Amino acid sequence: MKKYFYILTLFVLSISACKKEEPVGGTAVQDLSGEWWVQIDGTGAYYGISTYNTADNSSSQMWLNLTNFWSTSATQTVFGKVNVNVDNKTLTGQNIANAGTYPGGITFTVTNGKITPNGTTGPVSKAPTDAITLDVEFSDDPGTVYHLKGYHRTKFVDDDH
Repeated sequence: MKKYFYILTLFVLSISACKKEEPVGGTAVQDLSGEWWVQIDGTGAYYGISTYNTADNSSSQMWLNLTNFWSTSATQTVFGKVNVNVDNKTLTGQNIANAGTYPGGITFTVTNGKITPNGTTGPVSKAPTDAITLDVEFSDDPGTVYHLKGYHRTKFVDDDH
């Protein structure tokens, strides 16, 4: 009888030991992060860009990856840390050093960056999604400002480009 009591006790303890209710948290810039489809001036071809948190989970900076917009080569990447205001959902940065592999020490400047929650819809699905606008100028093409407009990826296949 003692044998069954010990087995039952070990079983109950093992089940209760595995039950942890840890709170699931996000990142400091989760409301600004994601994959985006943007167009120059809101027309023409779509380009994929992405925004994501820094390793230190900063609430004042995040990564902006412009590789698919600026380069057609998988070996030439363009991305850097931009300043963000999470409450206002804005992003900016002057002469941001490229942390990627694009040759020539390129920098870029981001102005008028803004994310508008539920500010648009997916082009085919019509699902509500966040809108993004930003102006970008690259040091290897000074004076040319790209006015990018787009939407947060909806994950509906028909909305991907």
